[in-house]
Amino acid sequence: MSDPHPVASPAKTSPPASGKAPRKLGQAVVIVHGMGEQRPMGTLREFVQAVWSHDPARAPFYAHVADPGGPAGAKINQSWITPDSRTNSHELRRITTPYDVDGRRTDFYELYWADITQGTTRGRLAAWVTNLLWCKPADIPRDARGLYVVTLLAVIAVLGAALVLATSALQGDISWTTGTLATILASFVIWSVDRFGLPYFGDVAAYVRAEAATVEKRALVRDRGLTLLRRLMMDDGYDRIVLVSHSLGSIIAYDLLQILWADFRPRKLEAVRDRARLKAIRAVDKATLNADGSAWPDKLDDLSGFRRAQWELYRQLRTRDTDHPLPWKISDFVTLGSPLTHSEFLVTYNLAEFRRGIAERLFSACPPIADTAAGGTVLYQEGRSRSGKPQRAVHHGAVFAATRWTNIFDRGNGWLTGDPISGPMAENFGPGVENIQVELRSSLGRIFTHRLYWSLNATGVEVAAAAGTPPRSHIGVLRDAVDLGRKLEPSQAAPTTSAGR
Repeated sequence: MSDPHPVASPAKTSPPASGKAPRKLGQAVVIVHGMGEQRPMGTLREFVQAVWSHDPARAPFYAHVADPGGPAGAKINQSWITPDSRTNSHELRRITTPYDVDGRRTDFYELYWADITQGTTRGRLAAWVTNLLWCKPADIPRDARGLYVVTLLAVIAVLGAALVLATSALQGDISWTTGTLATILASFVIWSVDRFGLPYFGDVAAYVRAEAATVEKRALVRDRGLTLLRRLMMDDGYDRIVLVSHSLGSIIAYDLLQILWADFRPRKLEAVRDRARLKAIRAVDKATLNADGSAWPDKLDDLSGFRRAQWELYRQLRTRDTDHPLPWKISDFVTLGSPLTHSEFLVTYNLAEFRRGIAERLFSACPPIADTAAGGTVLYQEGRSRSGKPQRAVHHGAVFAATRWTNIFDRGNGWLTGDPISGPMAENFGPGVENIQVELRSSLGRIFTHRLYWSLNATGVEVAAAAGTPPRSHIGVLRDAVDLGRKLEPSQAAPTTSAGR
């Protein structure tokens, strides 16, 4: 089948058909899957079903088609799976949509990385778990202490049984029955590690911390993600990118955002020529955090106002021209079931070390950290133009000046209930992250809900809805976070076209 949405060539705006919305530049949604032995496009197809296919409000009536997997007469929004060269893999395709009710097409991509982290050894996994268990109790985040205690007790029980077995064998006191039971138990432990431990937590051990044994795989994962995102950023057929990530994928996506921003951040800004961009940056400056990261407010006085300022700065940066050839198009970062909530425990060793990384701009906060030496702004002077005009740049730790962060989580309340991996982000990353708690249930109830954030078969509800509004379903929360309809986009804004206008 021919590709219904060729985006390699520069975009052109088609004349609107009678009674239809004018055609606009497209948007790309990139999903970064989580830990485990993921199938290529498995997460992507389920995600698209939730945010596009089953949302009748997004597509015009002529784009509704029969649902091949639903009951007779059921309709879904049309989409196609098409080949694409940006992913550098024939196993992956993009899913593209027809024009929606706003006259815009959306392409969905998956950043697939599970094949790179395959091959983690039992020894590497054991070393990572041991490293975590040796942490001081005071350094364990409050919402991770239950998980920590259960894991510690399980390890102690296995080691204790092994010690008793070894002692009995050396003393010749072990019976045939005891030996058989011990062999069965040992086999079960090894099977559990190989079946569940390595496929899931092996990915974490292979990526989370920068150590000699993990550097190579971390680099390969990042290179693949950067290749995809850079191609999308420089594609004139798109004016917006949404980066959605689940579980361990959110740590990967966060790293990619920081690396990309260092290259694509606005630079060589001049007072007269770049008045609109500098005005948008100054609006973000009003909410920036203290440089040392030690006295963050629990919340922003005007979170919605800050997010509007982020969107406006993204709008100012998304087009490129001769003076600014690198556009910033990532408007939104959405995390689902993210372990970033435990960053001080997983990425570093304690909260003090993590906060030091924030202050040193090793990690990016939301709102960004202000440069107090420059008067409480994310700008700094980087020199002068050839004509002698002063030029300014936004510092490399300010990616969330132009990218909104929405974190959706289901608070875990035990080893297997809820989602113990997820949680809010404000303590580690700042009050500019919009944290939305949902309560998810499957046919098994609240048993480990970590993979239900986009499930159409699950039931879920927003825990704390805004005053005066009914709570949304978990799918409604997800759709609002991805925001395919661009709620903050001025309706009168003309669509942007190719570079160098």
